Amino acid sequence: MIWKELKYPKCFVQLADELATLRTMHSKHIYKKGTEKFRGEKEHKISMLGILAELIARHHLDNGDNEIEVAPLVEENPIVEADIILYGVGEKYLIDVKGVKKSAEYLRVNYSAQNNPNKKITHYMFIQIISRTKAKYCWLSKDKINSWEIADSTYTKVYRKKINEKANI
Repeated sequence: MIWKELKYPKCFVQLADELATLRTMHSKHIYKKGTEKFRGEKEHKISMLGILAELIARHHLDNGDNEIEVAPLVEENPIVEADIILYGVGEKYLIDVKGVKKSAEYLRVNYSAQNNPNKKITHYMFIQIISRTKAKYCWLSKDKINSWEIADSTYTKVYRKKINEKANI
């Protein structure tokens, strides 16, 4: 797994915080107590991390000759599609962006989402936050995830892989 460092605007942190508030309000009927998707008091922080990662990915992939399409950051219902579609020369990458906390030991992908035939993605882009302006990312094809360890996470079953501390950045 090769990690690369990138920089992003500091204002993304506050923007992600504000958008997480909106996302949480809009999706409270989905992430309610008694459901598999309930994340309790962590909902805002989990949403904020995901939104920050998507903003960073958009910024990185849109800063060049790349042509991209992006899914909305705030919707009433979670979207079962790629967060970002990146068009290459004769290729199309359907990317699911995953935010990773600075302190995380593992990369994680929800087991049900990975195996959902309606979720059409080809790649995952993991973005680990380092500071208010720096992150590192790695890019993996969807099929690589199936060889990862399967474990029970706090909320659901996940595929997981230990983050290599000596990864290239």
